[in-house]
Amino acid sequence: MKLCRVHIEPAGAETLVAAGTSLADIVASHGVDFPCGGQGRCGNCCVEILSGRVATDAGSQQLLVRKGLSPAKWALACRAQVVEDLTLRVPEREHPILTDASTFADGEESGCGVAIDLGSTTLVVQLVDLHTGRVLATASALNPQSRHGADIMSRIAFALCDRASAELLQRSVRQELGRLVEELAATGRLDEVRKVVIVGNSVMHHLFCGFDVAPLAAAPFQSPHNEACTFSSVALGWALPDCPVTFLPNLSHFVGSDILAGIEALRLHRSDKWQALIDLGTNGEIVIGSRRGIVCTSTAAGPAFEGVNISQGMRATTGAISGVDAETGAVRTVGGAAATGLCGSGLVDAVFYLLRQGRIDLTGTFTEALPGGRFPLTPAVALTQQDIQEYLLAQAAIATGFELLLHEMGLEASDLGRVYVAGGLGEAVDLAHASALGLLRGNLSRAGNTALRGAKRFLYDRLADEAEEIARLTSHFALESCPEFQDAYIAHLFLGGEDIL
Repeated sequence: MKLCRVHIEPAGAETLVAAGTSLADIVASHGVDFPCGGQGRCGNCCVEILSGRVATDAGSQQLLVRKGLSPAKWALACRAQVVEDLTLRVPEREHPILTDASTFADGEESGCGVAIDLGSTTLVVQLVDLHTGRVLATASALNPQSRHGADIMSRIAFALCDRASAELLQRSVRQELGRLVEELAATGRLDEVRKVVIVGNSVMHHLFCGFDVAPLAAAPFQSPHNEACTFSSVALGWALPDCPVTFLPNLSHFVGSDILAGIEALRLHRSDKWQALIDLGTNGEIVIGSRRGIVCTSTAAGPAFEGVNISQGMRATTGAISGVDAETGAVRTVGGAAATGLCGSGLVDAVFYLLRQGRIDLTGTFTEALPGGRFPLTPAVALTQQDIQEYLLAQAAIATGFELLLHEMGLEASDLGRVYVAGGLGEAVDLAHASALGLLRGNLSRAGNTALRGAKRFLYDRLADEAEEIARLTSHFALESCPEFQDAYIAHLFLGGEDIL
């Protein structure tokens, strides 16, 4: 077997691999994105070849040429294989990961617990002193499953290829979480861990626990496996005493335990006033509740907020446009680096800017002819008509879900004390702009990482029963069976929820 040495700049990393190894397997741990799941369609996994050569295909070379890159000096990592010693340039990227610093002290319990937020993009692990509620250490990383697709539907498609693919997704995330747990060892408290609680969306739940994701891929999108699953830390191979590792139950199909934890974190089930929780993503989860009851739903928003299907879309990493000034059009980027693409919060801001300046109308159509049909936000990043259409589809899905859920409960947006927007995009997006466009409405507040906050609360024995109580209080509203859905969806395919001026 021929071995090849691959050197990665500017990180200075070096690895020895067998000839024929995919570049994707080598550079995935260096922050390279694979939004299309390695299908060679998006072009986001470009790496520069400083020396040596790779084996690739004609389709990949054509895509590089369309992007203005030389196939002799660049390669799509997902479609290239190592054939000889290589030196690659993979720019180091910052990946902001939303954690949670809140504490919740019980005072009666001892030892430590580990709370895990298993997101489709990021993983966050926290070690908590159960007596003081203090967070002793935090470790985070990108979800290694993203090598096979940035959004959860791509992840499902990969898992359905064959049993080995599903097992690969399960193994990779279990091993990465185990590695993050080991990072907490510096505290010297891992031997005191009594329990581990994991929360995540329904797809992450199924993939981690080993359930078939096929029911989540086709109507009626209902899985028979939404229950909590408990494993042994020893069986998982994690560096912990033998203790239970529990993945909390989903509330319904496509409403996972991350939302269950969010309800706990915000105490929606204890509130006298109606409150809402919205998590923006490929599947937007929406909850409205109080002590009188909770109703949840999920809506297929598509992957636009993840930067997928946007011509120059990307994750919120170094170089991603994360904001656009509504008056001047000046952009902000993650890490302050030169703009190389557009993430979800930047997309919302860009659409707001174009509407405010009269460059698009309420249908999202450009009001002037543009060279190549592209509006430049910077010399390197532009927005297309199709990009705006993708945004409108995502907006219509979220706004329709929220409107119909309110109608189902006999409420108006004004009846809600707060509308909490959770998660990474919720933390980054300009809520006023989102409201003005019609994406969100109500008394909006950022909620942070409610999934992780709730997971920490569920570490406590006296709150363990609250998960069952929340589940009993919660009913699911199926948007797909609502006869008003189509009309409401079409009505939301326009811009302008609040005064745009």
